[in-house]
Amino acid sequence: MKLTILTTITNPEERQDRYKEALSCYQDLADEVIVVSGSHAEPFEFEDDERKVYDDGKTKFYNLPWPYDWNWIELPRHLNFGLQRCSGDWILKLDIDQLIHENDFIELLRKINECPDTCDGITLQKMTMFFGNKYFQKGEQAILFRNKEDIRFGEQLMHKTDLCFPVKVTDKRIVDDYELPRGIPINTYRSGISYFNYDYYFKTMEFTKKEFWRFSQAYYRFFREWTFGGTPEDAFQVFLNMTRGRQKRAPYTATLDTHPKWIRSEVAALKKEQYGYDGWEGLV
Repeated sequence: MKLTILTTITNPEERQDRYKEALSCYQDLADEVIVVSGSHAEPFEFEDDERKVYDDGKTKFYNLPWPYDWNWIELPRHLNFGLQRCSGDWILKLDIDQLIHENDFIELLRKINECPDTCDGITLQKMTMFFGNKYFQKGEQAILFRNKEDIRFGEQLMHKTDLCFPVKVTDKRIVDDYELPRGIPINTYRSGISYFNYDYYFKTMEFTKKEFWRFSQAYYRFFREWTFGGTPEDAFQVFLNMTRGRQKRAPYTATLDTHPKWIRSEVAALKKEQYGYDGWEGLV
């Protein structure tokens, strides 16, 4: 069984992503790592000393520029571009701010090997980190799936989704010159394993204000709804309200060892301007 991890990355230094730590995690777990770079440089540019660490023969970088004023359709466009270049039997899709704990590696591989033939996917539970050493566990996410021709990232026919999850393709529709796969959810098997989602944990307030407004506009361009705020000020207020609500429902407390080993030094070195330090003083 060959496992491929698929991720996307765009201007990670500017975006304050802990991409080096994430890539180290992926390379320790997977047989192959496919990275779709949205940066406009071709190819993705690492410094020489970094390349020694992250280019070990199993990691492949592909370039597909990500526009600054983006449409939500870019998510499945980039993911499917990468998926077509994956050679593994199983694909684990992780955002560049998401990691798997080293203690779960063996169990994850065991779950893959015992997955029934009737299931094309395996769910993992999303663990989102908040300030104050708190974390919130979201429901099961189908981010691990078999590499099959009729499974693509796309739109569920019966439910409104964010286009980032695999579907069993039944048809397609054209959106912004892109042939968007559409279909039904894949049958899944529950792993009971969590993956760590750092999201805005290492990001500054200044960056978050700008980035969440871009996020809101991208959502509107596809769904035609200002769900996340129709102005920069409103968008940031939506972010604050959403984060406050989740923080209140975050019943679990993390220690440094709770975090995957690759990210611990970054967690220990959090600075006041980063959200994970004190939530920008309790979310402003």
